[in-house]
Amino acid sequence: MKNSLDVVARSPQGDVAISKYLTAIKSRLLRYARNDLFLSFQQTPKAQNMTQTVPASLNCHRVSAAAAADVSVGTVAWAPVKSLWFLTMLAGALIGLTMISAGAVALFLVTTACVLLFGHSLGSHRKLIHNSFQCPKWLENALVYLGVQVGLAGPIGLLRQHELRDYAQRLPHCHDYLRHGSSFWRDAWWQLNCELKLTNPPHMRIETRIADDKFFRLLERTWMAQQIPWALLFYVWGGWAFVCWGVCARVTAGVFGHWLIGYFAHNHGGMHYEVRGAAVQGRNIAFTSLLTMGECWHNNHHAFPGSARLGLFPGQWDPGWWMLMLLRRAGLVWGVRLAEHLPPRPELVPTRACARALASPPRMSGGTSRRFALLLGMCRSAPLYRSRLRLSGPASHLSPRATRWLIGRDDAFVHDASVRRLTLCIAQRRILGLPALLIALATRSPAARRAAVAAMPLAYAVERLRGLGRSLTVLVPLD
Repeated sequence: MKNSLDVVARSPQGDVAISKYLTAIKSRLLRYARNDLFLSFQQTPKAQNMTQTVPASLNCHRVSAAAAADVSVGTVAWAPVKSLWFLTMLAGALIGLTMISAGAVALFLVTTACVLLFGHSLGSHRKLIHNSFQCPKWLENALVYLGVQVGLAGPIGLLRQHELRDYAQRLPHCHDYLRHGSSFWRDAWWQLNCELKLTNPPHMRIETRIADDKFFRLLERTWMAQQIPWALLFYVWGGWAFVCWGVCARVTAGVFGHWLIGYFAHNHGGMHYEVRGAAVQGRNIAFTSLLTMGECWHNNHHAFPGSARLGLFPGQWDPGWWMLMLLRRAGLVWGVRLAEHLPPRPELVPTRACARALASPPRMSGGTSRRFALLLGMCRSAPLYRSRLRLSGPASHLSPRATRWLIGRDDAFVHDASVRRLTLCIAQRRILGLPALLIALATRSPAARRAAVAAMPLAYAVERLRGLGRSLTVLVPLD
């Protein structure tokens, strides 16, 4: 044994192995010895002379580094402007807790949902950063403007942050700041109050279409000030309560939620794909799909970053994709890019979870996709059953007269206060709740049918939540 160890130690391979081992021990000891948790952090690369293979998929990336270790060497330092911005918004949100009203909370929910769906998910991420669909320039500007309202950064600054993080995470090693690799509380402090200063920053190429756009550059210079017009409007509308909830609480939720989902999406959750040789793997956080507008399917996004659709498997709700399909039906979106349109990546390997999801589609009795597909099919073919349509129920949210007007026929709706849910009998099926109303609406006209088909994913998601998941029977055969 001694002679074999001597041979290994004297060989070039043994020198490299021992060097890596000592470097790893030194890095671990330095990490335990540091006490300046909240001030700055100098990360030592795992091997200064290590030759790292850059995947071929990064050859066309916006970021390029002279050496792979350049994304590992840097200092995390407190960023005063970034920190004060978040803490000020947080203070305003806390003050808003003393002025709670139904109108203020409703304003917070509506504005937050709008900026997350149209701004962050569609405008900043799927359009500006990944250009996964095409749309008119005025619509792109509107979506990017709403993305600025989230309060993370200007459009170009957000693109730079995203591209650096994406490039670094695909390499074998990167700084803990870039991969959310530190502890929960340290990462919270870093991401919300600090910035990373790399010793040798990689070069970043941003296409002229974005870098020289006058509107984007204006938003980049004034992204914080873009909250002022809305603050003035909300103050006139509802006083300081509307300002605290409509601006401060919204920005706090957007910034804090962006970090929180980012942390868990790189540390906890399911995986359908593995990117071999990457410093960190993306994770899917299923229970946050509606809150994040589909951005929680981060493992899918790591696998197919250029895809406009993030929820790739049955049951993966993606409100951003639903809205994109609605815009495409309206003729405002085209050239949608999906996973099958992207070039193959040799480092991308499906996991067992992916094989199970593809090989075992959910059954009608317990799954979602088959039942949802049937609802969509019935919604598209609803005009064929117009003469046999029979809708009944309590009409608790709409008056019987309004319900009959929506359907377009006075004899198609029977007001029945003895039942709890709207019930539609069509094509020897009984359908309950909001899907029943949408299918009835689809019989009115071709435009109504298109609107009903576009709204069906949201209606089905709402019914699933109201029915506590699989216990809700949306579609059952008639007796």
